[in-house]
Amino acid sequence: MRMIVDMANLENSLTINSTGQSGHAFHPHYDDMVDSWRKIGYYSMLWDKDAVVVNAAAHLTLIP
Repeated sequence: MRMIVDMANLENSLTINSTGQSGHAFHPHYDDMVDSWRKIGYYSMLWDKDAVVVNAAAHLTLIP
């Protein structure tokens, strides 16, 4: 994992995992960040709740 954290403004922070978001070998997100890692690419770190909601690929609602 690499990350650049702007302590003055967390919204400017960036991150990348060396492989992907999933630890499961056959999951689509297991190695989906390899090319970005190799090319020194980054993704924005989302700190604001509204930014997280807007950028979410899906939503999970847990009901007891």
